[in-house]
Amino acid sequence: MTLLLAIDGSHYSHRMVTYIASNELLFRPEHDYVLLHARPDTGFGSPVAPEDDVLDAPAAFLLNQGFACRTLMRRGPPAVTLIDAAVDLQANLIVMGCRGHSPLTSMVLGSVTQEVLARSHVPVLVIR
Repeated sequence: MTLLLAIDGSHYSHRMVTYIASNELLFRPEHDYVLLHARPDTGFGSPVAPEDDVLDAPAAFLLNQGFACRTLMRRGPPAVTLIDAAVDLQANLIVMGCRGHSPLTSMVLGSVTQEVLARSHVPVLVIR
């Protein structure tokens, strides 16, 4: 089973990774875990910087808890990039954290979580 974990470097991503490591009934160490960080495209065509370490801490945490994982960085709109990666990787589940914006804030600012939930054909688990 392949699980795609959306990592944005926030407290919510950390909480999601902690939940995965602490819930071995649902998340088994033998599953294939892929940590994805989607960086918005700046329009300058610059590649994702290899020194960007947003994936290092969550990957190290999972490894210390006995979960092997791969890391992946892609450039593009986060929701679209996450959905495309799930299809490319043939993921069985997308797991992501949620900031929990109010309905008004979400309407004005938009929400990556809402867009993924609305557009993904792969099941999505949101950790709050």
